[in-house]
Amino acid sequence: MPIRSGPTLQHKKTRRALALLLLFLLLSACSREELRLLNVSSKVHTLVELLPHEETMTLSLSFTLSSGTKTVQVQVSSPSGEMRWVMSVDGDEQGFYQLPPLALGKGLALEQGSYTMDVLYKDGRTLTETVTVPAARAVVSDAVSYDEETRLLSVHSPLASIEAYDEQGKSLSLGGGSPYLVGEDVQLVLIGLAEEGLFYRLKP
Repeated sequence: MPIRSGPTLQHKKTRRALALLLLFLLLSACSREELRLLNVSSKVHTLVELLPHEETMTLSLSFTLSSGTKTVQVQVSSPSGEMRWVMSVDGDEQGFYQLPPLALGKGLALEQGSYTMDVLYKDGRTLTETVTVPAARAVVSDAVSYDEETRLLSVHSPLASIEAYDEQGKSLSLGGGSPYLVGEDVQLVLIGLAEEGLFYRLKP
């Protein structure tokens, strides 16, 4: 009669090693932090250069990670996939990340449609979010204007914010109301119509 023998020492060691491996994998899976993209925000702005007149469309993105880390790699792809922006972004202590404005270049509008943002975490996990960029809005031609000869700046909106700076970056006051006389010491003027996503820049 055939005699059945019990498990050999080698078999016992193999089973023990497999059990330890499974336990290690289970503990590793449980210890991984849950990772989510939160508070994803996208804003489309149009920057209008008054001299010379140029319009540039920009996309600003920000988000919060449920488990923060100092630096993450971010890739943003256009709807057609022809344009990609790849960058390293540092977060603050609350896990908030702000990407620099994305643009195709001076005088160019962004492609309309869904943009894909991939966030690569330190352990190799990737989180993906999509944001929609609408068609470029027409800029109201007479909202802000500047006359080079008289150095008069006209702003036809009571909600506009106006900031002026000298060559050293010191803040200056234009004083009075529209039209504003731009003094010789003024090197930069920024006009914002935040609710409309419009910003104007003047370098006299």
